[in-house]
Amino acid sequence: MKLERLPEYLSIIVTVLGGIFMALYLGLSAGSGSSTSYLIIGGIFAVLIALALRANTWLLIPMCWPLAGKIESIPGAFPVRDLVILYAFVVFLALKALKVVRAKNQYNWLDLLLFINLIYLLAIFIKNPVGTESMGFDRVGGRPYFEVLILLCGYWVIGHVTISAKRASKFPLLLISGSLLSAFIGFISYHIPAMGAVIGKYYSDVQGGSDDSGLSSDLSAEREGYLGEPGAKALQALYSCFSPITTLNPVYIWRFLGALLATVAILKSGYRGVLMSMGVFFLLSSYFRNGFWSVMRISFVVAPLLAGLIFMQGTLFQLPFAMQRALSFLPGNWNDDAVIDGTASLDWRHDIWQNVWNSKDKYIHDWWFGDGFGMTKAQYLTAMRLGATGEQEDIKESLTISGCFHSLPLTAIHAVGFIGFTLYCILLFSISGYAWKLIRKTKGTPFFPTALLMGVPAIISPLRDLILTGFFDSSLLGSIFTVSILRMISRSLEKYHSEQLAANPPPEKTLPELAFHRFQSDLP
Repeated sequence: MKLERLPEYLSIIVTVLGGIFMALYLGLSAGSGSSTSYLIIGGIFAVLIALALRANTWLLIPMCWPLAGKIESIPGAFPVRDLVILYAFVVFLALKALKVVRAKNQYNWLDLLLFINLIYLLAIFIKNPVGTESMGFDRVGGRPYFEVLILLCGYWVIGHVTISAKRASKFPLLLISGSLLSAFIGFISYHIPAMGAVIGKYYSDVQGGSDDSGLSSDLSAEREGYLGEPGAKALQALYSCFSPITTLNPVYIWRFLGALLATVAILKSGYRGVLMSMGVFFLLSSYFRNGFWSVMRISFVVAPLLAGLIFMQGTLFQLPFAMQRALSFLPGNWNDDAVIDGTASLDWRHDIWQNVWNSKDKYIHDWWFGDGFGMTKAQYLTAMRLGATGEQEDIKESLTISGCFHSLPLTAIHAVGFIGFTLYCILLFSISGYAWKLIRKTKGTPFFPTALLMGVPAIISPLRDLILTGFFDSSLLGSIFTVSILRMISRSLEKYHSEQLAANPPPEKTLPELAFHRFQSDLP
């Protein structure tokens, strides 16, 4: 066996073992009388999709990334995106074994920073092992570790691919397709509860409006929280593919209507943070397209429109509660209940933050190195008991015990300590800087819209997540996914430039030019 062919041999071994494992699983399912027919049909479809897409199977990962809902009927209740990542991973292992895919992973300093963070996370897991109660572990709730491991499989897959210039123009639509599907499922389940009950038997993410404050009221139920992320993704795609200022111009009817619909969706969700992020995205996208002075000119257009809306609200018309809540951070004649609901959300979080920060070692035991993900069995039982009472203070304490601090810094310190949080901040700001440079490099190429769509949120992410709200586990998963796509864009750009250079080589220098160049080089 040749050592240099070790990756190939490993691919073959893993693929064969995976096939054997799947066959045994189907056989055991058939013997136990479970839903064998669904498994077999699903297996047939999986093979047909792999045969049809082959090396393009990886496209399913970014397309299904927003589908975080779980399929309850599958053992382990895997989210859809995790299943898709594992599927693409198995397909790519087979393609590598069959030498259909020959590309090798290429790594740079950004990958190295990511690996340092993951190695540190592994050390924390070894220090504080976590599993399930049935396995006899003292700590339970280690699912984030498993999700990171699954996403690394997707990271490995995406590390083997590039996209062509032709596909790059369609890639933004692919990136938002999963969000649009999620919005459709949410819309159906919210407005047709009977259909939501049917969908909920197979897919968990069917809840309608959400109240991110942890509080409940009749008015806050008007919020359609499921529209927030899809609306933001649609708006980001429009700002990436077209000059943002044109989305405000009715002359460009389709992009204007698309931007209007996406903005209404964000307003109906009631999320102020999402709305503010879209404002920053609008300005940064304009800056990357046309420079600083275009941002100043746009400000003179947007500011009067926004001022007019604020002036007319409460005078000529009344916006719905959710929209007023989303805009309540601006000065205006807003509904008192909308302002109070938004303020209560902030107060709710601030109470949790102060409680955790002042509690010494009640909720976070190792502030320097971290406690890892999960909690002890005693904490889990206490959190479940308090959460079942329905009392607001008990729910707040239950969330705090569970580590749901609604703060990226605190959840990071809880999991990986001050040391791990510092490493992660370095990674976040490094991704931000890398995205900024990549956007500048792609300008004037077919990869520019995709670089904007993935890069601008990465630029905003450090300030948004560190200052506003967030969770370390979901932020880490997002960072891994973002790095994989940004690196893929970078590799694709290099390949594009190489192909352009090969197709249009620079003209050869004539003999007089060569002689003149030689004469210049001989000068002292």
